[in-house]
Amino acid sequence: MVVRELDAARALADRRAQFEGALDEISSAVGMAGAGAAIGAAELMNLAPPGIDELFGILSVVDARAAYDVIVVDTAPTGHALRLLEMPEAAREWMRVLLRVLLKYRSLVRPGQLAAELVEVSKSIRDLIALLRDAKTTRFIVVTRAADLPRRETERLLVRLRRLHLSVPALVVNARTLAPGGCARCRAVAAAERRELAALRRLCSRRCAIIQTPLSAPPPQGIKALDCWAQRWIETEN
Repeated sequence: MVVRELDAARALADRRAQFEGALDEISSAVGMAGAGAAIGAAELMNLAPPGIDELFGILSVVDARAAYDVIVVDTAPTGHALRLLEMPEAAREWMRVLLRVLLKYRSLVRPGQLAAELVEVSKSIRDLIALLRDAKTTRFIVVTRAADLPRRETERLLVRLRRLHLSVPALVVNARTLAPGGCARCRAVAAAERRELAALRRLCSRRCAIIQTPLSAPPPQGIKALDCWAQRWIETEN
């Protein structure tokens, strides 16, 4: 098993240097040709949609997928995760802007390096979109809690994931109060969780399994403790 933390800032810095170097080359050629104002490489880069750094980070994972049987990506919370999942389409539009710049000045300078960079990134983005929408290859496992606010966030997430044509085969309901015992407060919490669990079941499709994990205090640490905890998970078909 290999664990890796994505360095999104580094991934963007590498790509930015490549793009700006190629754009500066075109800008200089245009300026020498007397065609008016030079192209602002930094300005064009600043048109990149927010979150493009995370997209480049994910692309580095996709490019390495042939070396692994399974890749698990632990995404950020709902808002950031959705922005990342919606990013490929926005990035493709940004690429089209850069390509239009190339077409505008193609009579003055050969696209060369920049064209090669754009083709490479565009292909990677296209492959990423196809990979995300392939239910046989990519699955999005939603993790939530049986409480009002997380359930509402989960509802928003599931709606957006369906619009993106992403497969969601399982919903993990974490930290369930499965054995409240004689504690009155614990029984009240367990009853509230059961109501939220019923609402979560209504949100899921028929092909989505619901996995309940028990509350554990302190949280399990180490392989042995995690394995014992996993043995207590409850899986139900929705």
